[in-house]
Amino acid sequence: MFTLNSDVSMTEAELVSFAEAQGELLKWDFGAVMTMKHDPEAQNYLFSDEAVPFHWDGAFFREPTSLLFYCTESEGAGGETLFANTEMIWESLSVEEKVQAMQVTLSYETEKKAHYGGKITVPLVQVHPKTGKTILRLAEEVTSEKNPVKLTVNGASREFFDTLVSKLYEKEFLIEHKWKKGDLLLVDNFTFLHGRRPLLDNKKRTFKRIQIL
Repeated sequence: MFTLNSDVSMTEAELVSFAEAQGELLKWDFGAVMTMKHDPEAQNYLFSDEAVPFHWDGAFFREPTSLLFYCTESEGAGGETLFANTEMIWESLSVEEKVQAMQVTLSYETEKKAHYGGKITVPLVQVHPKTGKTILRLAEEVTSEKNPVKLTVNGASREFFDTLVSKLYEKEFLIEHKWKKGDLLLVDNFTFLHGRRPLLDNKKRTFKRIQIL
């Protein structure tokens, strides 16, 4: 699922109502709606102007099925969101690569400086809980000084993992979205991984994010 509507005008209450029609909302300490925007004082890279490596939401807490994004401001170059289709990447692998991938688990660890943190170990190859299709849980290591995420690859070489990571950026598997004010995007958090280009001169880029279980 990847659904985009443009030139949408919604209040936050209307956005929440729309999201609730899709399913139960995941709520954090700050509630169901997170405002994503640049903060030069932020301790976490998500709110910096740096690139954000590919990941999936809720890994350290509770995984939502879908993500709803509503852009309230965007101006200038930079800040494009990247979405990689892991179902398609899985289907592109050879039989030998699939067998090797099924032996892999990935361990992630990060300090809690934002709304998430801790240590998890997950299988690389998983099954989508709703569609039953094979997906990849393949988050990149975060080397930023702002809240880095340490990665340990178990069951395969780092070279094998890096080969899979490179596929996330291949055009046949990638959607690159340049935000415009009024964009409303609903995306599957299991099929797709997502990341972000550096903000460059688009530091006004702001959107509301809601996670739907």
